[in-house]
Amino acid sequence: MTDACAQEVPSGRPAATIDAAPDIVVVGRRGSAVTDIAPLAELDADAIAALGAQSLDEVNRAIQGQTRAADGSAPILLLNAQRVSGYQEIQSLPPEAIEKIEILPEPAALRYGFPPSRRVVNYITKRRFTQVEARTALGSTLPTGRGTINARSGYTHLRDDARLTANLDYARSDPLYWSDRRLQPDPDVPFDALGNVTGLAGGAIDPALSTLAGGTVMIAPVPADAGARETLVGYAAAANRPRLFDYGRTLTLAPANDTIKGEAVLGARVGATLGASLSLSLEHSRDRSLAGPASASLIVPPSDRYSPFAGPVMLNRFLTEATPLHVSEGRTTLAVGATLRGALAGWQWDATVALNQTVQSGVTERAIDLFGAQAALVGGADPFVPLSSALLAKRLTDRTWQRTRTLAAKLVASDDPFLLPAGRATVTATLEATRLSAASSLRGVDTFDLRLRRNQAEVGLALNLPLASRANNVLGAIGDVSASASVNVRQIERFGTLSDNTIGLAWTPFRGLQLIGSLRRSRAAPDLIQLSAPPRTLENVPLFDLASGRTTVVTLSRSGNPALLADRRTMRSLSLTWKPWQNSELRLAASYEVTQIRDQTGVLVTLTPRAEALVPELFVRDAGGRLRSVTFRPINFDLERQRKLQLTLTSSGRIGRSPLASSKGEASPGDERPSYYLGLIPTYAFEDRLRLREGAFFLDLLNGDTIGSYAPRVSGYAYAGANKRGYGGTLGLYYGGERLIRGDDRLNDLRFASIFQVALSAYVPVSGLLPDRDWAQHLQLRLEGANLLDSRQQVRNGSGATPSRYQTDSIDPLGRTVTVSLRKRF
Repeated sequence: MTDACAQEVPSGRPAATIDAAPDIVVVGRRGSAVTDIAPLAELDADAIAALGAQSLDEVNRAIQGQTRAADGSAPILLLNAQRVSGYQEIQSLPPEAIEKIEILPEPAALRYGFPPSRRVVNYITKRRFTQVEARTALGSTLPTGRGTINARSGYTHLRDDARLTANLDYARSDPLYWSDRRLQPDPDVPFDALGNVTGLAGGAIDPALSTLAGGTVMIAPVPADAGARETLVGYAAAANRPRLFDYGRTLTLAPANDTIKGEAVLGARVGATLGASLSLSLEHSRDRSLAGPASASLIVPPSDRYSPFAGPVMLNRFLTEATPLHVSEGRTTLAVGATLRGALAGWQWDATVALNQTVQSGVTERAIDLFGAQAALVGGADPFVPLSSALLAKRLTDRTWQRTRTLAAKLVASDDPFLLPAGRATVTATLEATRLSAASSLRGVDTFDLRLRRNQAEVGLALNLPLASRANNVLGAIGDVSASASVNVRQIERFGTLSDNTIGLAWTPFRGLQLIGSLRRSRAAPDLIQLSAPPRTLENVPLFDLASGRTTVVTLSRSGNPALLADRRTMRSLSLTWKPWQNSELRLAASYEVTQIRDQTGVLVTLTPRAEALVPELFVRDAGGRLRSVTFRPINFDLERQRKLQLTLTSSGRIGRSPLASSKGEASPGDERPSYYLGLIPTYAFEDRLRLREGAFFLDLLNGDTIGSYAPRVSGYAYAGANKRGYGGTLGLYYGGERLIRGDDRLNDLRFASIFQVALSAYVPVSGLLPDRDWAQHLQLRLEGANLLDSRQQVRNGSGATPSRYQTDSIDPLGRTVTVSLRKRF
């Protein structure tokens, strides 16, 4: 029995890192995942070297365009055709320990106890491998502003069925300040260091001031000359032209971050027939940021001898005499897993126990308590001078804490128990018990405590039945045909009985071509984090309001929603994979998917008039239509319909013809031709329509509507890499098509231009530069650049201007980044 493993990765959009929840299963042999479903792509050791990756996380990022399903779901990861207790068992391995990677379509997941909604990536390790590595990297944004440093040490030892890996990582990122980028202050934010005066309830400041200025005056800056503040003339000089504020180094666009992570995995035989593994991963991360100066909206009474106005007015200013507001957030993640696997009466089985826990804590300075300051103004204090430190001593601070914990045990068994005319049938059975809990609290201006617990039990059965076989002379004229079916039934506390069921058909009319069709129906309970997130309220938050086409300062509330319902999904897919030549790793694939989702959970974060009309309870406007408060809370959306087509072209191998090639076209030992890998993965969305409430109209998320995400109709990834004797480089490309978000009229529409990003890296062996230095052996120097063209999202409204909240440096403050690294292998 060999030691091997696998892991499911949660659904989501492409991301820089992959987190995973535990799961496991076993088949009876080491190596390839399945034989009757054609891979979408295969990468041998040469192709993996051509990726230029220094970790499996980097490998996953490089090939993510073809490993994610058409709906964006992340893949299931296997190691040697088996699953493990946690993703940490896979990510701890260095790329050099991998002999081959297989990428298989969604139906292959049935073989491993998963529903066929995600692709399968199988990493096959070398039988014997030992390596110690040390790596350090320095990076910076260009233009400069945010520097990064990363250090890693690791040890890997593979010997037949035994495995030991241990790694320690540390990463640090500097904060990126407002002053590090070319940002213009927002003219719709009325706060300034000296202050801007506005009327109460959004009205005119003073009729006499309007008469003096020759028009209605809604806002006026406090004169810089103290003597001019006592007359209306001083305010009329700049009427309706508020003074703007440059945040400088009081506001961070990206936080300072420190992250440390340690992980260890041990795998070995247990006796003559059992294999086992034990894994541990612990990570702690902390962000620190500045939220700008505290803002103050103070009512200046008409009796104030420093005020020239006939009635009360509002003074809006930043309290720059006090230190900026601080925000600190910490996150600690623990993952522990154990796996035991073996065989009994022909059945391959494995059992896993896994604990995953995440604890998040935060300290947020929301504002400064202005009760004393307002009382001082009523008592006749000068409102236009800095406030005393005694009046600014009390800060309104929220302290949040949230813990989510999952304890799961799972048993999976697989066998080919009976023979059909076309071949042996495969049966996979699963039994799982899970206990989930969440706890959250808030201490500060408000108090909140919540404890949630959920127990669930699940049983599943999957079948794969061969119907036609050319090799067995059963309906051989039509090729090879197999049918698959699965059912999973789970009992979830509070949500009752939920189930998944799938049927699929795979047809290979001739060698190299395979068509797969599948239908899946599923029900899933919402995430505990969405249910239990503590409520938070922030005052004076600038948000862009598409109804007016301007920034509005609002009170923003965030919270979880314990009343969320389970969602229901129906997915239909048809995919084709074609490998034109058996001796070439050129593959073409197409996958068409139709998805319908009821009661899915989401958060409405973009304020479009059409979306707001459907969920008015999340928004509050005053009598004049001005937005006053917004709630970001997960809710259930009634229905979404999606149709997508994803194409994939991949190729890998050696460049040039080798005179020493074997009759099968395989490279001979010592072949020094350059190895290469390339992939092209475009996606076209035919439909994405969302109905927020039953009986309401549909939002067209591809044609002017949105709930917050940027989803172009056309997008795609491309990747290429080459390597020769340790010299190599990679090229990565991303394209996202243009996008329109509609406002109330054409002037308020937002047009997102298409975006094209380029990533490039080059690496060399230092021993090639210093051949006489022993210490230079197995030392690699690497230079990489992300978004080299500094291509970032450009947004224009109907008049051709860029709204302040959509400035390029605000949407993507990092832009181009460059990193230099050294990696030493022993």
